[in-house]
Amino acid sequence: MTGSPRAIGIAGLLGVLLNVIAVVALQPFVSPYSPADIPGWLASCAQYPIRTAVSSFAFTFGLVALAAFAAGFAARLRTGAAIVTGVFIGLGALLDAAGTPAPLVALNTEPAIGQAFLRFTLLLDATFNGCLAIGLLAAFVAQTGKLRWLALAGGLLSVPVAFQWASADAAKLLAIAGPVWLAWITATSFTLLRTEQ
Repeated sequence: MTGSPRAIGIAGLLGVLLNVIAVVALQPFVSPYSPADIPGWLASCAQYPIRTAVSSFAFTFGLVALAAFAAGFAARLRTGAAIVTGVFIGLGALLDAAGTPAPLVALNTEPAIGQAFLRFTLLLDATFNGCLAIGLLAAFVAQTGKLRWLALAGGLLSVPVAFQWASADAAKLLAIAGPVWLAWITATSFTLLRTEQ
């Protein structure tokens, strides 16, 4: 196996930390990353510009860190399933990161255009969750031990979240799926940090 386990683990933990910070920043928002109330989401962005900025930047850098973690995971295990994990989680994270600054842009546009930006970032977030589902199911095959079952649970729970762009109910499931896949990344990262080169 190749790849620095310490660097991969740090990237994973950084990604988790930044994603948690981004989610916490969104707590007072109306329907963030959900199609339930796009105008309300936009109004929340205007009401809480600092929280919007914190969330946008934390999501962006956190997703880039998760992409690095995914690439390291694939390089470390070097199996077909691990490569699928790395490609799908990495690709999904980078696509999502391309859209996470959109709420900031939406603050400086006409309301109709701002709502279009939010729908764009919502679609990219849904794409990430779809890619994440595939990547985690592949991780179930790639890993051994108890962590593979956490990957399986996270993968299965993330499948319906991929439809969050069109369904508010699917978006609500992220509250369940998110902690599970974040737990998988956290546990896998700590395992890597305890691994010798």
